[in-house]
Amino acid sequence: MSQPAKRNFTDAERYAVWTVHSERCWLCEEPVSYNTCEVDHIIPESLEGSDALQAILEGFGLGENFAVNSWANWMPACRRCNGSKGNRVFKATPVIQLRLERAAEKAVRAAEVHERYLTDRAIGIATARITEASVSGKLPDKYRRKLEQLFYRHHEENREPEQKGRPLEFGPGMTIVSEDDLRYMIRGRTGIVGMRPKGDRLDPSWDCPYCGPTSWNGTRCTNCGQMIDPD
Repeated sequence: MSQPAKRNFTDAERYAVWTVHSERCWLCEEPVSYNTCEVDHIIPESLEGSDALQAILEGFGLGENFAVNSWANWMPACRRCNGSKGNRVFKATPVIQLRLERAAEKAVRAAEVHERYLTDRAIGIATARITEASVSGKLPDKYRRKLEQLFYRHHEENREPEQKGRPLEFGPGMTIVSEDDLRYMIRGRTGIVGMRPKGDRLDPSWDCPYCGPTSWNGTRCTNCGQMIDPD
């Protein structure tokens, strides 16, 4: 049997999953930023339509109508955990069972956040115009700052109760101070603020050899404080 096409998640779907699950990776439970968050399937997507799926669903106590591609099976993950997990099928342990139950509990809420994201016409139009201006290099800093404020205010309304009022986190000990279309400004454990560009394929030099993904203030890691010799 041929493998089903891998789902390409929309920004709205990824935002909803990330938001309702408290902006943390479901596997390591560490904070993950929206820009780096990936959507993972608890029951692997590769099983969709396979003969093995029914037995696995029964093992988890799930009905035959359980949809692999649904809010009840989608969770936010960091790139490292999602890559390590791959298509692994977890055993029906209490821990994984709990994750499935939480996903099911949040499914309605995720759909609501998704719908709100899609129907907020004013923000959609503003974002399109600002993105066009940014790409053409015509977006003044004052409007970039307004965009950041708009995102944070809009996101604050959608956040889970335990996350409201808390700063956005890039990772353990790292707080996003501000961001634009191209970069994050991040305060690390040292209290120093540094920069990290956005993107899926950053040069490995942007990660600290001692503590992993980080921001940099010159040649100093803002998370562990190590000074990296440029030579």
